[in-house]
Parts: sequence; C-alpha cells; structure tokens
Amino acid sequence: MQTAQPIKEIETLSKLLLVGLDVNIWSGRKKLRIEDLGPGVDLPPAELASLGSKRIMDPEQIKRFDNLKRRAHRLLESEGVRFLGGYGIPNDAAPAIAKELDDIQREFGLEIKSFLDNYDSNFDAWAQKWDQDPKWQAAIEKAKTPKEVVAQRLGFRYTLVRVVPDKSDPALSKGLEQEVEGLSGQLFREIADAAEDLVDGSFANKSSVSRKAVSAILKIHRKLTSLAFLNPGIHLVAEHMMSVIEQLPKKGPYEGGHFQTLQTLMLSLSDERNISKLATSFAASAAQTAATGGVPAASVVTEQAPAAAGVVVASAAVIEQSPSPADDGGMSVGELLDEITGQQAAPGLQDLSSVAAELQARAIDGQVIDTQMSALGVATSIANIPMPTTQDALDFCM
Repeated sequence: MQTAQPIKEIETLSKLLLVGLDVNIWSGRKKLRIEDLGPGVDLPPAELASLGSKRIMDPEQIKRFDNLKRRAHRLLESEGVRFLGGYGIPNDAAPAIAKELDDIQREFGLEIKSFLDNYDSNFDAWAQKWDQDPKWQAAIEKAKTPKEVVAQRLGFRYTLVRVVPDKSDPALSKGLEQEVEGLSGQLFREIADAAEDLVDGSFANKSSVSRKAVSAILKIHRKLTSLAFLNPGIHLVAEHMMSVIEQLPKKGPYEGGHFQTLQTLMLSLSDERNISKLATSFAASAAQTAATGGVPAASVVTEQAPAAAGVVVASAAVIEQSPSPADDGGMSVGELLDEITGQQAAPGLQDLSSVAAELQARAIDGQVIDTQMSALGVATSIANIPMPTTQDALDFCM
C-alpha cells in the first residue's frame, strides 16, 4: 500500500516552478607557470603553495558576461527563493520571468558574437600592454587560447520545470520533503539579507532616505507577497509592511518620524528569526481574532497631544480580556505600555515611533506575555499604523 505524499508538500510544489540557470563564462586566465617568472626564482615546495593564474585577456572584455549573469541572478532572487540548486518561483510570475530571461539570453548571444569577432585584436592589445617587459608579453602570447575553444566556454541557458514527488516510494521523496519544509526559512534568510543590505546602504549614519529606498522596500514586499503560500503568516508581514509605507507622503525625502518608522521596519526584517517570530505572532493574532468572531481580543485607545518641536506624546490604555500568567516572568502588553509610557520611561521613548519600536523589540525578545493579542499588533496600533491594507496603497506606491 502506497503512502500518500504530505498534502502541504504537494500543495507547495503545485504553486512553484523550478528555474535552473546555467551560465558559462570564459575566465580569460591561464595557469601561471614557473618559466613565466624567469630564472633564479625560489619557490616553496608544491605541497606548501602553488602558483596562481595570469590574465591573458583584458578583464573589461569579460565583464560584459559577468554583468548579464548577475542581472539574471538578481531577477530570480527578487522573484523567487533558492531551491534545489536553482530558484523556486511562483506560477504567476513565471511568464514574465521567462520573458526577461529570454531577453538576457539574447543579449548574451550578441555579446558572444561581438567578443569572438574582436577576439584576436583584443588579445593582441592586451599582450602589447605589457611590452615594456618582454617576459610578461611572451608569457601571455604563448598562453593564447584558440577562439574555437573560447566559444565553447561561453553560454547562457536556463530551464523551467515542475518538480513532482515520486509517489512509488515515499522514501525516495524524503529529501524533497525536507527541502520543501525548509523553503519558508530560506525565504526569511533571503529577506533578512536584503533588509540588512538596505539598512547598511540607505539608513546607516543617515537622517533621511529618498523614494529610492522605499522602492527597494517595495521589492522586498513584492517577494513576500508572491511567496506568501510558503508560510501562513508571511502575507500578514507583507500587509504590515504596506501599512507602514502607505502612511508616507508620496514624495521624499523622508525625515524625522517617517525615517525612524522605515528604519524600525527594516531593522525588524534584517534578522530571519525576527521575521519568523513576526509571521508567527501575526498569524496567531489573526487566528485569535477569527476565533472571537472578528472582535479583537484587546483594544487600544490612544490619545495624542502636541509637544515641542513637533514631537507627539502618547498615553495608551489597553483593555485585556484575560490577564497574563503571573508565574511566567513576563509582562502583559498593558504592563509594558505602562512602563514605556510612564513617568519613569526614558525621555527618548516618548516619541510614538520609539515607543512602538521598543515594544516590538521586547515582544520579539519574548519579554511580553499576552495570550489574547500580539504585542507587535499593539505596537503597530500605537504608532498609528493600521494593519489592513488596500489595493489603492499598492497603486499609490508605484
């Protein structure tokens, strides 16, 4: 009797296509030999060290192929997730991705033709560059690779296939099942890497960001949205991102509170563990809301008053339907809010975005205990960032 494949594995694979990318680029190098160095050179034993390589072609002539390869990988990284040595991409995104890969493949072919047409002249020009030292020029000329061989080492190919588990023997699909189970974790790692790069490149040591940074955040959002089927909480994380972005003015630069809000958002996404906790927390909150008939398990009332220099001070009252267990060593959301917004709180925490950031950080670290509502959701409400999003928000950000 055959054992049925796990339903989740089959459902996930039915929504994914595997893209295999095979790009071959000639290195333009040859092994550096001892005779290239001339007589009298004392080298260490081969067991200890070996000679490197020498360039026999101007690296600028090779760069065109590297650029196209990076372009293809960036495309697949922005739309898919690493899977089985290639990229798993959503079904809906496949036609557009295939079209762009076709364009890159076409450009790659044109570059090959141009490179081979000018191969001899470019090789000679590179060798001539070293004519002040005949030893180096001779080493390059002796190492020339025939054009026909170079042509065989240049190529751009991709394959687009559907992965289907083997139903004949469950043991044969065990490895595939593990790969599928790890897809959401892989997605979180890739999102965290992208967020960290954005923080380092656009937020670190700065007090404002342009619309370009928001566009980069939207790319991360698009990837999360298109791959939301990998984890029940992913689409809620994506909605949270959009709820932040739709509060921004249409044009930048973004300074002050807007800058702090964006920076807090990206810092929360720059660690894969945080993303996993956010997804779990939002999913749990949504499930609790659904279980109570759509009535939030806790309600938040905020009062805002103007303060000097445009700083907004908030006082929050949280109504909890059930207290948190006293013996767990943590705080309820209400207790933590009282601490953060109370008289003993650090002055810097009186800014709304700082309060939300502090609450979010403590929730992620597990310092908050609230079985009725996610502390992260409360932090979102405090910062006056509504959770629901609309299609209009997407149109606004484009």
